Amino acid sequence: MRIGNDFGLILNLGFTTKQEVKMGELRLSHPAYGIAGKSRLTPADIDILREHVFSQGITSSQEAVTLFAINTACAEKCPEWHHYFLDSISGFVLHHCEPHGSLDERNADWLIGMISTGGTVNSPIELELLFHVIDVSPFVPDSLTFFALQQLRTGIRDGVGAWGTMRHSRRPILDPDDVHMACRVMSAIARSRGGKPTPRENEILVSIGVLPGAAAA
Repeated sequence: MRIGNDFGLILNLGFTTKQEVKMGELRLSHPAYGIAGKSRLTPADIDILREHVFSQGITSSQEAVTLFAINTACAEKCPEWHHYFLDSISGFVLHHCEPHGSLDERNADWLIGMISTGGTVNSPIELELLFHVIDVSPFVPDSLTFFALQQLRTGIRDGVGAWGTMRHSRRPILDPDDVHMACRVMSAIARSRGGKPTPRENEILVSIGVLPGAAAA
């Protein structure tokens, strides 16, 4: 299937972009609704999702939206949630949507819309999802690598978004964590396009000091 096949459903639910969760609009099944209403996700909740709600994994965009809704609704999560959420959503995007095993612009745009508000990713786990997908996809469209670099620049320069809160330094200069994250994006660029960044990617890499050029902004 293509993500586009369920795009009308997501439009109706108001989840083409990151928004406040409205549980009534999602019409969740009983186990998922009960889990989404909890203040803390536990390993037992993950077992219920695996065995009763998503027994075949996440295989449709409706199911993916449901998992995003649960992630947003529950403020506190057990350590096991991190691995489950990242693997479930990345597995859906890469293995249940065309082109199977990789990404295209449409799927990249869907992911960007699901994890960002006004062009910024504010949730640390959703930023980690973005970089996980970039790490594991054999091909990554430049729209997604550029978007990831934008998150790094905003976090470094302005302290805004998830990366602004996750990085150890609060100084607006490049640190080892920034370099590590940028290298993950550059690895995807090399894998997808032979190592040559697009002009807009290159501009960000220069501006944050990863590549030589004008002084970092």
